[in-house]
Amino acid sequence: MNYIIVYDITDDALRNRVSERLKDYGLERIQYSAFQGELERHVLSSLRVDMQKLVAQGIETDSVIMFPLCASCFGSRIIVGAHREMNRVESGVSLF
Repeated sequence: MNYIIVYDITDDALRNRVSERLKDYGLERIQYSAFQGELERHVLSSLRVDMQKLVAQGIETDSVIMFPLCASCFGSRIIVGAHREMNRVESGVSLF
């Protein structure tokens, strides 16, 4: 399933670790604090644990939110401004 993952992290170093970890999972940055990609259930579970450990290092207002996004919902997205077409590659990760 596709996921949109957004985060609000106060500390620069921690925010960088979160973004690098999301890249490690093959996710693609779509905005400064937002990533998108396909994750299998067991991979999502592992990512969730990793994010919980990282966010626990921050302050109580830091957060990471993971939104599941079915293919139909993704196809119905509304884009205002620059539009980049997303393509699938063999690894199963969606890229712009």
